[in-house]
Amino acid sequence: MNRAFLWCALFCTVLGLVACGSGSNLAHKLDKLPSKAMLLTEVKEQGITLEAMEKLYPSGLPLFGDNVPAGYMQAWTGFFQGLVGEMRKSGMEWSEPYRFWGRAYFAPGGTVDHFFYQWVGKANGNPSEEWDGQFRAVLECYLDTFCFEYPMKGRFAQCGSVVLKPAE
Repeated sequence: MNRAFLWCALFCTVLGLVACGSGSNLAHKLDKLPSKAMLLTEVKEQGITLEAMEKLYPSGLPLFGDNVPAGYMQAWTGFFQGLVGEMRKSGMEWSEPYRFWGRAYFAPGGTVDHFFYQWVGKANGNPSEEWDGQFRAVLECYLDTFCFEYPMKGRFAQCGSVVLKPAE
């Protein structure tokens, strides 16, 4: 083979790797995730950071500046209301409040690509692994059917903290 050809091939390969950078590496890692819904600790174990995700999915609220449309906030509130409704329909029960923080990553059409969450701020501890497994199963099904009801251009992310209160 021609030595110039080999150098050109090597140069193009290195150039391609540099050009792809961490964005394609992140996309590759995301493709390998076992689930749409994952605990934040599990995501971090896969080498994925929220900072890196921000580059692919910019936060939704800052896109509006000081004028966040009411429809956007209604769609985001509806996300969690729908989730709790699905949890109750599935027969999930809990006797004490659980609080979690979650960040949803939306595709351009409003479908959910990923949802990362963590249990936070409960004096009596986090839910059991069994309960979290039930929660995740319901969440997975919900994410497959949910579509953000406010039109957005491109990918975006939104986070929030929710308290799951027991049924009265």
